Amino acid sequence: MVAEAFRASGLDIPRATVFTSVTAARNALLATGRFVSIVQGSVMKFNLNHPAFKVLPIDLPTTRRPIGVITLKARTLSPVAQLFIDCAHEVAKALAR
Repeated sequence: MVAEAFRASGLDIPRATVFTSVTAARNALLATGRFVSIVQGSVMKFNLNHPAFKVLPIDLPTTRRPIGVITLKARTLSPVAQLFIDCAHEVAKALAR
């Protein structure tokens, strides 16, 4: 999705120096001031509370993808699964605003 967003803006994809999906490792590298990172908007909204971090105002085309919940046919959802689905709906509605 990141590559698609850069291409849609007519930009080359930056060369990755370090690649990790481990949040703690990414944040530690960012805190050194020698790295930049691309993260989802939800990460910035909910998890990026480090005072040394700054969100750069970069406008890329949307790269949203549909997300769904899959259940097994003829199976009853557990109360926990139903609660998760209900909470996910609430969060999605709040983020859409």
